[in-house]
Amino acid sequence: MKVLSVEFKNIASYGNKTQKLEFKEDSAELYLTLGKNGNGKTTIANAIVFGLYGKVEGVKMGDLPNRINKNLWVKIHVKSKNLDVVIERGLAPNKFKVVVNGVEYDRAGKRGVQEYLEEEVYGIPYHVFKNIIILSINDFKSFLTMSPSDKKQIIDRMFGFSVLNDMQRIVKEDRKALKSDMDSFDSELTQINESIIQVKMQLNRLQEESDEKNKDEIKKLKDKLIKFDESKKKLEEAQSAFQEKIGTFEEDLKVKNNSYSNMKYELESLQRKLALYEKNACPTCEAPMDSEFHQEKKAEYATKAETIPTEMQRVEGDVMDIKGSIQTAREKQGQIRDKVASLKTNIGNIKNELIKIKNSVGSQDQFSHLNKLINQFQEQEETKESDKSKITNEYYFLETLETILGEDGVKNMAVKTILPGLNTNIAAMGNTMHLPFHIRFNDKFDCIITNLGEEINPMTLSTGERKKADFIIIIAIIKILKLRFPQLNLLFLDELLSSVDPDGVYNILKILAQVIKDNKLNTFVINHTQLPHEIFDKTITIHKDNGFSKFEIETID
Repeated sequence: MKVLSVEFKNIASYGNKTQKLEFKEDSAELYLTLGKNGNGKTTIANAIVFGLYGKVEGVKMGDLPNRINKNLWVKIHVKSKNLDVVIERGLAPNKFKVVVNGVEYDRAGKRGVQEYLEEEVYGIPYHVFKNIIILSINDFKSFLTMSPSDKKQIIDRMFGFSVLNDMQRIVKEDRKALKSDMDSFDSELTQINESIIQVKMQLNRLQEESDEKNKDEIKKLKDKLIKFDESKKKLEEAQSAFQEKIGTFEEDLKVKNNSYSNMKYELESLQRKLALYEKNACPTCEAPMDSEFHQEKKAEYATKAETIPTEMQRVEGDVMDIKGSIQTAREKQGQIRDKVASLKTNIGNIKNELIKIKNSVGSQDQFSHLNKLINQFQEQEETKESDKSKITNEYYFLETLETILGEDGVKNMAVKTILPGLNTNIAAMGNTMHLPFHIRFNDKFDCIITNLGEEINPMTLSTGERKKADFIIIIAIIKILKLRFPQLNLLFLDELLSSVDPDGVYNILKILAQVIKDNKLNTFVINHTQLPHEIFDKTITIHKDNGFSKFEIETID
């Protein structure tokens, strides 16, 4: 979708005189937008957002029309694919008219028309459009020093992750409902288990009567059963002990492997540093690195690099020993497992013999009836357990889905996809502006500042350096967003150049001018103060006339 023109009147501080802006379809212009606070600079962007989506974030509909004249009216002309669309909206009185390729579109009511515009014409949800075309200094305090929560909010808004947040919230609510169902099943299963216990108690009383008549035989079998049970218990304890040993060995193995990896990483880092010193010149400024300090550092790194391989060999030997111990323990554990299986078979046979004896005396009808009841309850239990299992599986699926939609899931994957291009753009612009340091983002979207390979605290930079770095980051993000939404052709930068020194402003604007030309973004730079006019294509000066805002457009030669 490309916005070709916007007309409006009686919105916020603007009066009854129609204001109009037109944009080229296949090129872009850089606008310097000047005016005092409250004159209506930001209102231009709000008029576009309202014309497209019928709402403005943070503004009540009743507060949008001019308080004196009312009768707010916006007309916006857009093109998308093979569609030529004109939208008219009004408040006080209400108006909503959409003309597509010269024919009024009025299907499915007002809501249906808006859905058609957003899905078929724009292709950009409201919250994404608003957050990526209007970038304010209030949103970008400083990526270098921004708190994790503020940074998360910005990234979520700009890259559309808020949709994932909404999905995660819905999944969480569904999971909560399933947890309630699981608790209900647990209650029903408790009742069934209590019934089984009661019937088994009756069965036990009947069996006790039978046991008296076969006391001697039962005693022999029970003694034998106790002996087998004791043997099985000892073997299972031994098996458990071996398992604990294996666990301990595996933890040791993990520690050794981590230690080996750390040493390998340290060695590689030292080798990189030594390679840097071998060149004997700073890679950034080409200053000589042959001072006593540099030579001491080089010697220190060389000494460390010589000792680490020996330690790595020792750790490798420890790893092989631990692996051998694990293999031996597992073989012994397998032998014990076979003996336990044999004992279980013998125990089962004895139990069957006891059952035959117990059922051989007494009322077979009574035994049959009680056993039938137990089977019925157990069938109910199995059915409930099966139903609960299905719900439980769904619960854990939603739990997994909730994690996928969270910070360490899809978002993290998306960020890792974005990062290479983002860091490349930042590096290129940093070189153009001759910054004495390097800027990059890691996969947690933490901003890393380095100088000569050493990480530095962003707070050690001057205010001007931080402002330049912030703007480079913003421009790089804009370029990434343009790749995601190539149809966009508008951008508003609100007070993003405040507190930047004149030389820095000039260099930044030169970069910005090239970026907006390359990406065909009609860009409004909103500022309270004058900026170098020669870089801009047009100026928009906004002032008050008889209490109402209006603007004048001037082309810069």
